[in-house]
Formats: sequence, structure tokens, C-alpha cells
Amino acid sequence: MTTEERARWNALEVREPDQVPAVTPLAWQVAKLTEHSDRLMNNLLPADFPHEVERGTAGDALAVLALRESIRRDVEHGRGTRVHEALLLGASWREVARALDVETGEARELLRTWAQGQRNLWQRNEAEGRRPFGLDADAHAAVLALVERDDDEAPAPAVAPVEERHQDDTEPVKESTRRYAEELRANPGKASADGHTGWECSAGASLIVGADTPGPGALGTHHGAIYACREHQAAAEVRVTGAGYGADARPAPPGHRYSPWPCGHVTAYSREALADLSGAGAVSPQGPGARP
Repeated sequence: MTTEERARWNALEVREPDQVPAVTPLAWQVAKLTEHSDRLMNNLLPADFPHEVERGTAGDALAVLALRESIRRDVEHGRGTRVHEALLLGASWREVARALDVETGEARELLRTWAQGQRNLWQRNEAEGRRPFGLDADAHAAVLALVERDDDEAPAPAVAPVEERHQDDTEPVKESTRRYAEELRANPGKASADGHTGWECSAGASLIVGADTPGPGALGTHHGAIYACREHQAAAEVRVTGAGYGADARPAPPGHRYSPWPCGHVTAYSREALADLSGAGAVSPQGPGARP
């Protein structure tokens, strides 16, 4: 997150949880929550308190409610995914239940509900003629088999399958994330600007394809990135290399896979790079940044 994004967040008036941009760090939300809570606490001071203090208003109380709800949603998001992950990595149901501070039956029901939601998502995408996303029939059956595992059974960790799943699968794109991406495209920042490649894809981005050039330092220069699903990796690399950049494709960090950007979202650090990566300009024969 940039300094400009932090300044926008500090100035944002929050009265509803959906007003919190989807990628806002929890630490930022807690800091704003603390400011409003401190003003409300000042209301407990006597009227003749000798020092000047800022007292809380109804707006502060509403902000506290909205921020607490936003934080709760962020913490809860991906709960089923993490239960699934813990079991695949060798944890027992009893250990998972202790981590959640619930009974094993409640933990099992949590995973069962998550799996059904992921299965419904896959079937809905198929019915709409879109690239299926979620759990196919076999994957759904595999999760249900985990649900039936004994409380204390802890098989050897399935490290390789989990790693593969992390690279190829993500949670669905939240509507609030999609709206935030659209807001960034409409309001370019001074340090970076956002766009879109133009291809249609409903999947979340499990990959970040960087656009880099050598030098001036040992690490080279990073000009921007395309967020892509595995299916669009090749298209993203063609877009990057066709503009004269070096393509650096890597799995998105875990946080981005649990709350992914839409596939095709572009973040760039110059007008030229944005045109190159979004496909809005012709490729310069001299390479990136050569156009006037």
C-alpha cells in the first residue's frame, strides 16, 4: 500500500463496513477504530475536566460499529479455507477444534458448509458458461472425506498438493474488492495508476506477472504488474514481453489468494507502462518508456 493510499484512508469517513476498501490492512482499520474509540472514551470525563479534549459524537459511535464489523468480516473470511489447509497439512480434528475454541462437530460443520459453498460456486459457473471456479465433484468428495476423519487421526502432511492448490486456486473475488479495483482505475494516483487488460475473466488472480527491465541497480526496475489466473498466465506474459519488458510470473502472496484481485487488473508506475500493460498503446520498437 502506498503513502497516497494511506492518506486517502486516513481522510475517509467510515459509517458502513462496505465503505472500507477490500484490501485495507487490518492494522490501518484498528488504528482508525482506536481514534474513534478514544474520543468516545473522553465522554466519560467530567464536564469540568481541566484539559481540552475532543469528545465523541454519534459519528464516532457509528464508525466504531462499522469498523468492528469490517474487521470481523476480514478475520472470518477464508475460515473454511484455513481449516481445510490445516487438515491437509496433518492437523487432527481435535487440534483444529481447539484452535477454533469449538467442539469437533462444530468445526466439521464449518468445513462441510464451506465445501458446499465452493461446490455451488463451481456448478453456478458451469451453468453460466464461465470458467468453473470452486470445487469440482472429485474435490468436493475429497473434502467430505476429510470431514469423516476420526477426531485424533492426523495423516502425514500433504505438502505438495497444498502447494499446488495454493498456486492454482484462490477464493472468489469479493464484490467489495471488484468495486475497489474499479475505483482505483477511475482515480489514478500520483505514484501509480491502475487499469485492466481488457480480457473477460471471472476468476481471482492467483499469479502476479511483473514487468521489469534491467538496471540501474542489481534488482532492476519494476514498471508494473498484471494480476492473472493460471489460465491467463500466458496471455499476461505475452502482453508484458511484447511491450519489451521482462516477465516475472510468481504466485500471489497468500493474502492475495484468500482475497484476490480480479484477473486482468493492472498496476503500473508510469503512463507508458500502463498503456503497455493495459493494451491501450502500440508497442514501441525502442522498448518500454520510449514513446514521447
